[in-house]
Amino acid sequence: LADQFGDEEVMSSDLAPFFQHCDRGHIQTVRTSMREYVRYVLGEPNGIRFLQQSDSKVFYSNGWTPFMKHDHLLGDVSDRLYCVRDSIPRGDGPAKEFNTSLTKVFMGPAGTISRLHHDTYSTHVWLSQIRGRKQFICYPPDDAENLHCHEDPECDGRTTLFDPSSPDYTAFPRARRARPYSVVVEEGETVILPSRWWHWAKSLTPSITLMRNFVNEVNMKEYMELQRRARSFRESQQRQEAPREQ
Repeated sequence: LADQFGDEEVMSSDLAPFFQHCDRGHIQTVRTSMREYVRYVLGEPNGIRFLQQSDSKVFYSNGWTPFMKHDHLLGDVSDRLYCVRDSIPRGDGPAKEFNTSLTKVFMGPAGTISRLHHDTYSTHVWLSQIRGRKQFICYPPDDAENLHCHEDPECDGRTTLFDPSSPDYTAFPRARRARPYSVVVEEGETVILPSRWWHWAKSLTPSITLMRNFVNEVNMKEYMELQRRARSFRESQQRQEAPREQ
């Protein structure tokens, strides 16, 4: 990565994913070159480590979308998984841009954490370990109430501050009733999570993960409805803000 994409800018944060309702003022995000971030991952001298506030707040790069700029990489790795149906068209122009935006690369040193959440717009997701090992703790959709979830009304993303790796049942008493499933995904393995399945993940070693959100006949109708609702929500917000700007 450092050799081929060393000058490319990447973002990394010490809280991931971003929880809109509570992270402002509490999250650190840095922009660096890929080369500098790889040094951080490998523990080599770098300019990121001194920003790390504690051993538990590791900077995680979870938003790199290389296929948007480097579609030749599809010759090395596919953005489709052989065992699931993916109805997003590849196409050209805007269709191509949308399709490639759904496939990302997550990377970081050991200890990076994806806090407990389920993905937006009712999408399914698969995550493949290219390098390293990662632990996943997952919960079925009907555990949302037990997990004390917070819902984003715009895109149906749901999050929770409950930490399944260190459960605080005093703050989150209903979580005792939740049903966790834990698995360690090894290099070369993939975990597939259907729509609205909750997941928490921690890299056990330096890690590179290829992930993709997708839709098919199972969740397409709901996905389209949530996209329509999100557009209406944004338009309503814009109308409310317009008088303040005049």
